[in-house]
Amino acid sequence: MKRPVRPVALLILTLCALYPGLTSVFQGFYPWVTGQEFALVGQLGAFVDLPVRMGTATWVPHLIKGLIGLAWLAGVPPLWLGEGRAVPLVALAAAGSLLLGPGPAVMGLAGLVCLFVFRETDQHRPA
Repeated sequence: MKRPVRPVALLILTLCALYPGLTSVFQGFYPWVTGQEFALVGQLGAFVDLPVRMGTATWVPHLIKGLIGLAWLAGVPPLWLGEGRAVPLVALAAAGSLLLGPGPAVMGLAGLVCLFVFRETDQHRPA
């Protein structure tokens, strides 16, 4: 079976899906479940503060953050099955993670490197 990326890169992408994927889904959809903002140490974070200061509705950055997390969680499992059509979804999630802060940005950068540098070719496939 030919996978879109190498197995080691799939493991790293799984870790990327777990950290920014799950946390983004939780933080992004938290206001709809509880009715209040998700805030660490009383701060919403730059990803939410900047759009709100520019006049955007409060729910927009939360929705975007939740969708970034869903893209991670929906895109990585098909890569394990060898589905190459999931690569754009995971690339979108990794690029979106670059906006979320330093922790998710590092994981997003690692995800982009895994997607585009560690491609599996005929030369790398086992016999």
